[in-house]
Amino acid sequence: MKGYLTFMTFVFISLQTLVYASFAVYYGDVSPSNVNELSKFNLLILSPLVEENYIKELKAKNVTVVGYLSLATIGDWEPWAEEVPDSIIIGHWETWDEKEVDFSSPQWRDIVLNKAVPYILSKGFDGVFLDNLDYVDKYPEKREAMVELIKAIREKYPDIVIVANRGFSITKEIAPYVDYILFEDFITYYDFNDNKYKIYQDADLQWVLAQAEMLKKLNVKVLALSYVDLDNEKQVEEFSKVVCKYADKYGFEVYMADITLQRIGFNPCENFTKSQVASSETKIEGENKNICGSGAILLVVLLPHSLRELILR
Repeated sequence: MKGYLTFMTFVFISLQTLVYASFAVYYGDVSPSNVNELSKFNLLILSPLVEENYIKELKAKNVTVVGYLSLATIGDWEPWAEEVPDSIIIGHWETWDEKEVDFSSPQWRDIVLNKAVPYILSKGFDGVFLDNLDYVDKYPEKREAMVELIKAIREKYPDIVIVANRGFSITKEIAPYVDYILFEDFITYYDFNDNKYKIYQDADLQWVLAQAEMLKKLNVKVLALSYVDLDNEKQVEEFSKVVCKYADKYGFEVYMADITLQRIGFNPCENFTKSQVASSETKIEGENKNICGSGAILLVVLLPHSLRELILR
């Protein structure tokens, strides 16, 4: 019992100074006015247009910085856009006014491997964020080409950080080649049909949870991105409670922001957990020395998932 008590006390003390990992997806400008705020995150997904001096400054503060790269679309703003021939444009993405590319074409593969990725790395980024992998569901005949492209990036650049956005139908195949999977639209999303932020319901929610369960079983590192109106305090509170409930269940790190990703968001679950831990007290002197009572139950509930499992074995 003494050893168990010592371990529990150690865990409680450690929780009071626990450093929570965090990440952010931010496509706005990086400037002297916000670089310090951005440096509080451990991992940043940024626009490839960010100036090199800010990337260097963030990395000096031990922040891992990766640059945006869409593997299925091309926007005029992207530095390698002029390299893309019209012959591999196969559609138009109206939501963001971007062109859809034939990601199975040799020309696109060459642009990605020898133009886009090198450009991002030349600016000092630690790696790349691969977006729009869900296009394999729109063009299923090109599914294997997407997997091979991601594999080729890893083989050509073995030491970089790779974050893949969604692509759940190919997650099992690409998992060995990426460091993180970003789960965009985790529990909440922005409905472009009526321009409102919403929580998934019914069958849609069950589908989202099924993907979360799949990722959990794959044992990959998952970053969850949830959307909310940052100016609506009531909605932020409501969405945060729901998102954090599921994030805790699946062990996902969460970042919440608005759909533009032009404003710095936050981890809705981090402050909630910290405040709970800070407000809880476990007395181990005199009559309250029995930590196996209700105080211990509260403490165990507040523990991160991995520690709870270890203690409750």
